[in-house]
Amino acid sequence: MCVDLHVHTTESDGTWTPQEVVREAVQRGLKAIAITDHDTTAGIHAAQEQAPTGLTVIPGIEVNAAAPDGADIHILGLWIDPLNAALQEQLNTLRESRLERTEKILSLLGQLGISLTVDDVLKYAREDVVSRSHIASALLEKGVVASKAEAFQRLIGEGCPAYVPRYKVEPARAVDLILQAGGVPVLAHPGLLNNLDVLPLLVDAGLVGLEVIHPSHNEDQTRYYLTVAHQYGLLPSGGSDCHGPGGKDQVYLGSYTIPEEWLHKLAARR
Repeated sequence: MCVDLHVHTTESDGTWTPQEVVREAVQRGLKAIAITDHDTTAGIHAAQEQAPTGLTVIPGIEVNAAAPDGADIHILGLWIDPLNAALQEQLNTLRESRLERTEKILSLLGQLGISLTVDDVLKYAREDVVSRSHIASALLEKGVVASKAEAFQRLIGEGCPAYVPRYKVEPARAVDLILQAGGVPVLAHPGLLNNLDVLPLLVDAGLVGLEVIHPSHNEDQTRYYLTVAHQYGLLPSGGSDCHGPGGKDQVYLGSYTIPEEWLHKLAARR
């Protein structure tokens, strides 16, 4: 049974619509996927409506948070109630902050002689989940950069002249929101963190799982994080973190999957 529990759509920074994600999942022989867009649940219903018999679409989310040292911490929520009021209230705050951040970045780009409007960016994004990836797409279209990677490296990446930090929730708060929404909180791609100092805090907050399988993890890291999961009493999870063609890292749906046994153990913790 092929299971991919980390998938993005055009509702955040993916390039496949929810319906296209489902069609791709069917073509690749997947039996279960989780729609885990950044800070939005907007793509879940469309994906579930498109799903044929034999494909389970798990309602999920990826909440962007920040550790005490400022490091990005992403918490996946699996089997959430997309309509949960507390979760949606926090997501609204996050989405508003994303748009405010975009406007600040565009202002800094303007000071560098680069003219972009919010409408230029929204050609590539939903207004409520705009990201730097969408700004990079607009810069590429305008011929300012030769690639999206160059946009991050030269203009909008951390330490660059048009970089603006993003508002983020505290990691423990993200875990709590997912639990309130009836979901299973999982720490995403720990291999991208500088350290695991935040892990005990998250476990105390109710963290259930650790993303062991991820494109950023090599074989040694996968084995290591499986050991860490056992050490902290966490359930292993994983997925492709697929953003679609032309998206982040060019990793495709189903290229990283987890055993069926892991899915059932995670599901039992709802």
